[in-house]
Amino acid sequence: MTDIRLITKETDIAKLKITRLSWDVWFKDIPYYVVRIEGYVHSIGGRWGDNNYWMHPRNEEPSYDNLIEFYGEGGALWGIEQKPHHYIGTKCGEIGCFTSNAITITRNGKPFYVTHGIHHALDLINKINEHALNFNEIDYDKKMIGKKVWWRSEPAVITSWIGNGQACVILEPDGINEFTVPAEFAEEDPDYYCDECVKTSVFDEHIWWFRE
Repeated sequence: MTDIRLITKETDIAKLKITRLSWDVWFKDIPYYVVRIEGYVHSIGGRWGDNNYWMHPRNEEPSYDNLIEFYGEGGALWGIEQKPHHYIGTKCGEIGCFTSNAITITRNGKPFYVTHGIHHALDLINKINEHALNFNEIDYDKKMIGKKVWWRSEPAVITSWIGNGQACVILEPDGINEFTVPAEFAEEDPDYYCDECVKTSVFDEHIWWFRE
């Protein structure tokens, strides 16, 4: 059976085998690193089994004073905000009062994606946690830049991330001059094609995320 072993004032932190994880964990608007410390199990059972996960502020080196036992989620915190409101608009030339019931999926308390319907939002959170871009990681928005993907069976590369509730990427052709406009849009001007690039949601089913 694994023994409980805690960090004490006598522990020589410099000699510990510490493995830093990429989980994007925040507490009271302060970013933390979650680490595994070999041989220092602070609890047994539950979510993590022999739990040797600890956390400390990212702007500090681990120490007796700042290491905290970690029991939380393995990544960012995902939530749903529902804020229905009335607004004034026009319909058939007449002014009227309408209701908006947008749902915002939040990541660590900040807007990630705006959708409609609680059940749809819950389904999207499941997709987020299984997504190839790994939105639970620190600097996920920077790590995706340069990733090679397929866009409608044509080679593309991610060049930008559009956040603040949009959860969109900018795709540019990779090794080809331009994307082929889909046949169903041949007589139109698709608004997601701009200057030979594409802006589209990370939930777009026309993106295949795995391309060497």
